[in-house]
Amino acid sequence: MISPILVRPVGFNLGGWLSQSDLSDKHIENFIKKSDFETISKWGFNSIRLPVDGPWLFEKAGRGKLSPKRLAFLKEVLGWARDAKLLTVLDLHQVPWHSFAKPELDNLWKNDEDLDSFCGLWVELAHALKGMDAPLWFDILNEPTASHAADWNRVAVKVCKAIQAEDRLRVIMVESTYWGSVLKLEDLAQAVQGPNLVYSFHFYLPMLVTHQKAPWWQGGEGYKETVAYPGAVPKTAEYLARNLPTMTRETLEFENRVWNREALRELLSPVRRLAKEGYGLYCGEFGVYDQAPREARLNWTRDVVSLFSEMKTGWAYWNYKWLDFGIYSKTANGQTGPLDGEMLEILQSGIK
Repeated sequence: MISPILVRPVGFNLGGWLSQSDLSDKHIENFIKKSDFETISKWGFNSIRLPVDGPWLFEKAGRGKLSPKRLAFLKEVLGWARDAKLLTVLDLHQVPWHSFAKPELDNLWKNDEDLDSFCGLWVELAHALKGMDAPLWFDILNEPTASHAADWNRVAVKVCKAIQAEDRLRVIMVESTYWGSVLKLEDLAQAVQGPNLVYSFHFYLPMLVTHQKAPWWQGGEGYKETVAYPGAVPKTAEYLARNLPTMTRETLEFENRVWNREALRELLSPVRRLAKEGYGLYCGEFGVYDQAPREARLNWTRDVVSLFSEMKTGWAYWNYKWLDFGIYSKTANGQTGPLDGEMLEILQSGIK
C-alpha cells in the first residue's frame, strides 16, 4: 500500500542540540533559539529534522518514562516550528539499544525484550504528542546499522505497527539499514508497507569525497590523498597494492571511478525508481565535511540538491550549525562562525 505524501520537506538538521552534544541545560538553552526557526523559514525552507537522544528525553538513561520537564521543552520547540510554518521530522537519534556510532550495540534485532522496550518508548511518545497542534512526522531511528536488511526491516514493521495502534494518522519515516544506505532502500520499501509511511535514506557517497580526512571515519584510514569533485579518486592502484585496513580497501574498490553528476545519478537510481512508483522519499542527511576542498564541497552539494529536485525527493541538509558540516561553522575558540552564504544559496536552489 502506498499512501501519497503531499508535502516535500526541504530544510536543515538541527544536530548537536538535543543530540550529539553534552545535553546540558546551558547548551540547550543557548545553542538553538526560536529565532533560528524563524530564520530557516525566512530563507524559504519548509521543515527541520530534529535529532533527539533517547537518554535525554526519557528518564533512567533512556529506559524509563518520558521526562516531564523535557517533554514540556520538546512541545515548546514543536510550537516554535509551528509558528515558523515548519514541519518537524522528529528523529530518535540514539537509544540504549542502538547507536549509529556503535554498530556493536545491535540489540533491537537480537533481543525481543529490548525491541519491546523500544516500541514502548515510541508508543509513549506518540501518545504524549498526539494532541499537538503542530505539523510533525516521526523518524523512528537514525541510521540503523544492521548489515542484513531483513533484520532491520523486521524491527521497523513492529515499531510502525505499535505507533499506528496509538496514532493511526501520524506520518512515520523509516530509514534504510546500513547507516541509511540508498542501496538498501528498495529492500525497505518492499518489506515495510502501510499507510502514511515515508522511506528515508542518508547520502554521503562517495565517502572519499564527503568524508575525506575526517578523523572519525574508519573507511578512509590510511588514505591521505585529496579528492576533487568532480573527478577521479587519485592513486587508487597505488594504495590497493598496500596492506590496507579492510574497510579502507573496500571503500577504495567501491569508489574507484570518476565521480560527477551522472555517477551520483546512477547511485541514486533506487530513489528514482521508487519515486516513479509513488513512494514518499526523504534524504534525512547529506553534506560534505568542512575540511574537504571547498570547491569539491560546493560542487558535490550543488549536484546532489539538483538531483533531489529532479527526483522530487525531500531532504534535510546536515547540518544547520557546527558538527563539521554546518552552514554555521564552529570557530577554534568554540564560537559560531559566520553564515556560509554560498552554501545557503546552493541549498535554496533546491527548494522548488
